[in-house]
Amino acid sequence: MKPTQRFKQRYVSFSLLVKGMPLPYSEAKDCVHSHFLSFFGESGISDFAFKFVKYDDKSGRGIVRCERSKVDDAIFCMACLSEWKGDKCRLEPLATCGSIKRLKA
Repeated sequence: MKPTQRFKQRYVSFSLLVKGMPLPYSEAKDCVHSHFLSFFGESGISDFAFKFVKYDDKSGRGIVRCERSKVDDAIFCMACLSEWKGDKCRLEPLATCGSIKRLKA
């Protein structure tokens, strides 16, 4: 594939807290992925180039990948999450960057 045909990716760091506590990795991945899936649908997520990249269980911070043109949609989607499995939840976008090295999860 030519470099001009590949998508330009961006990484968005986030903080995820449920009832003020961070989730374990598997639950956090399920929470974020299911929220994006319900928000955009299957065809929307495929255009989005969404990927759950990294997550720290202790701090509740992580990184997701998306296409450069969809960064604003990703941030909006994150801000809309307020409840997960009946508990109050907060998914807060922190920073956006073109490489993982610059972001601190």
